[in-house]
Amino acid sequence: FAAPVATRAAGMDDMRYYVGTWTCQAGEPGKPPSRATATYTLDGGVLRQWVAVPVQTGMKRAYYLNAATTYDAKKGMYVQANMDSDNNWSIDYAKPWSGNTEQWADHLSSAKPGHSTVTRTNQGSFSFMGYSSLTSMTPSFKGTCTRS
Repeated sequence: FAAPVATRAAGMDDMRYYVGTWTCQAGEPGKPPSRATATYTLDGGVLRQWVAVPVQTGMKRAYYLNAATTYDAKKGMYVQANMDSDNNWSIDYAKPWSGNTEQWADHLSSAKPGHSTVTRTNQGSFSFMGYSSLTSMTPSFKGTCTRS
């Protein structure tokens, strides 16, 4: 028995912010950032994300990331499944937030679990930072995206 679409979509209103195409720059702090395009759709209570990083200086091949996010109303949290073209994967959780900052943490991962933050600067831009462990306070990856 499948839940009605309205029930499945509950909790996803905040994620409508991302729908559309974004131009991003990201990478390791202190190194030149890579250019990327991120595209988001929201259908049936699932936010889908596609990130494409074309070959650039220092890269041997393009990089791709897919993610799907939904809201688990029973547990009161967002759940995200990630897979990339480097054979990495993770299942991440985020509690609902107030304000403009999302706090995500890996629950399961093909690598060492880490955490990340996403800060919505305004309707047309957001920034993000990734950390290499669940307790790290120094970002190992950061970037910004602007609505295309």
